[in-house]
Amino acid sequence: MKNTKNTFQTMYAISVAWQLGFFIVVPIAGFIFLGYYFDKKFGTTPYLLLLGLFAGIVITVYEVFHLLEPLLNKDNDKPNAKH
Repeated sequence: MKNTKNTFQTMYAISVAWQLGFFIVVPIAGFIFLGYYFDKKFGTTPYLLLLGLFAGIVITVYEVFHLLEPLLNKDNDKPNAKH
């Protein structure tokens, strides 16, 4: 039974790490690309690129926080042993 629990925890950690990679790379790279594209299209270099970078960072922080929130609050869910 202990081996099954360790395997589950290992797989969960790998899953969280994989999701973190996507939550960090995809929004930032996507919004930078969109900012670069629209800067070239409208001739507003570098303003939309910087706006895209900022939007990507904000979205990344939000998503990472919500992904890690259950792990951070895990200790708060345990009943208090001192009664």
